[in-house]
Amino acid sequence: MERNPALVLIVEDELLIASDIRRILSKEGYDSIINITGYDEAVKAIEDKKPALVIIDVMLRKTYDGIKIGEYLHSKGSIPFLYMTSLYDKNTINDIKKTFPFGYIVKPYKATDIIANVALALHNFKYKKIDISRVTSPAIKDETPYHIKKVIKHINDNILEKIYLQDLIDLTPWKKHRFIDIFKEYTNTTPHQYIMHCKMEKCMAYLDRSELTLKDISYELGFSSYSSFSKLFKEKFGVNAEEYRRINSLKL
Repeated sequence: MERNPALVLIVEDELLIASDIRRILSKEGYDSIINITGYDEAVKAIEDKKPALVIIDVMLRKTYDGIKIGEYLHSKGSIPFLYMTSLYDKNTINDIKKTFPFGYIVKPYKATDIIANVALALHNFKYKKIDISRVTSPAIKDETPYHIKKVIKHINDNILEKIYLQDLIDLTPWKKHRFIDIFKEYTNTTPHQYIMHCKMEKCMAYLDRSELTLKDISYELGFSSYSSFSKLFKEKFGVNAEEYRRINSLKL
């Protein structure tokens, strides 16, 4: 989804507030769309207008449709969004956190709150090339055989170790080629690819949430060498691990 770099969609059911936000943003060079007051209207506007950013009121028409819109945008992963609300109770905050917004503005707001949050959201989205919250394991079909589920559990439980193909085969009644074929049928990937995906998923957690060196991370994940880890990271994410860590440490 290619975004309009200067367009902000304002999802707010109070027209006076929406108009005021549009006025504030206009002075900063942004175009805005208002008169969007519900979930269906918001989704249609997002798909049709492709804004650079969406500002969402949590409570729309006395419902929590704002959070539903956040869930929708998070699932898409292509447009940053932030919330605006007078609510800051623990339950609301917990629900909001699950959607991974790029900002949170509490009403009553100041113009500087709007300007700063919009600038930060756009900046952080630009440099957040890879978002761990959107790195998910390959889909597993409901009808997956017991032995394949057993293999997957073994992989997940031992992802920090070096996992050998024969160890996985031994968990099933099948020969090598039959096992690989069945595994691929139900996971849409090979055992090796699945293992590497899970290791990279774990790697992202280490990169974002620890101060381990990259070499330490590679050994922690069971790679035989740093070069093999580095090569896989670049193939999967399009940037090397050093560049990823540098980008995600940038501050305004």
